[in-house]
Amino acid sequence: MFLTDGPRVFVVLLNYQSAGDLVRCLASVRRSQERDIRPVIVDNASGNGDVARLSKELGPTIPILESPHNGGYAHGNNLGIRYALDRDVDFVWILNPDTQVEPDTLQMLMTTMALRPDAGFVGSLNLHGDSDPATIQFAGGSIDWDAGVVTHSIGLGTPLASYNRRDAHDVDYVAGTSMLVRRKVFDEVGFLPERYFMYFEETDFQVQAARHGWKSVLNPLAKVWHHQSSTRDLPAPYYTYYYIRNRMLFAKGLSRLNDAEIERGLAGFIDGWRARVAERAPDWLDTHNRLVSMALSDGRAGVTGPRAEVDAMRRPAA
Repeated sequence: MFLTDGPRVFVVLLNYQSAGDLVRCLASVRRSQERDIRPVIVDNASGNGDVARLSKELGPTIPILESPHNGGYAHGNNLGIRYALDRDVDFVWILNPDTQVEPDTLQMLMTTMALRPDAGFVGSLNLHGDSDPATIQFAGGSIDWDAGVVTHSIGLGTPLASYNRRDAHDVDYVAGTSMLVRRKVFDEVGFLPERYFMYFEETDFQVQAARHGWKSVLNPLAKVWHHQSSTRDLPAPYYTYYYIRNRMLFAKGLSRLNDAEIERGLAGFIDGWRARVAERAPDWLDTHNRLVSMALSDGRAGVTGPRAEVDAMRRPAA
């Protein structure tokens, strides 16, 4: 039961071998000024004792849904979203477990939802979790459809102290790291597309929703600290592969560009990371190049879902 007659919010937290992060994230959510929140945890077949640990540390009042297999970001979150929708929820807050939120984060997101009935999605200003002074990781996303469907994280690397925008404003997409979604979007558009496994699911979903008239809005007063580990100094193998393959899938599915045009749009991303690997881990360069080639080939062929060979690889040592 919800405590008030106001808007009902479920926060969906997807876990994959990150129980410690999730416990810290949930502790920050519990300090929220928006008190009437219902958390639901989905474990994406962690297989490492996380479910038992979470059950013990969080107690019996927080539901933990166990996926029979790791179907990726969209698959796991969709399990939690369906659980929430079955309980007559008004909004679903999709939140990464490797985040910590401010006490007023959700309140700011909800305020924007109230003021913008056309907003299907309201996202946060994401800050690098370990940055001091604070630097921006994401202040909204833009898509250049004419230059190979290039996606751009606005504000990346900008010191928070020099970022002056305070108004909630439209963007092409907000990050699934922290994304409040109106229930009506799921009713009209469906659920997060599960073909990607990781990366571009929420972007694809927002583009589809935009074609139904829903806006994506960034509220820079809603701050989230994101302790992301996929890139650091060198890219994790899964990041290299899934980002390249899935941006191709995204562009092929939602634009009229051909493969060559899409790959030209990826050149800056590929060349930038290749140069960093060559400088910092030259022994890894051949493996990195094979990952890039595999991702491009699979993107052209329309390969979807997980790639076991990639998922088993470990990050190179810098």
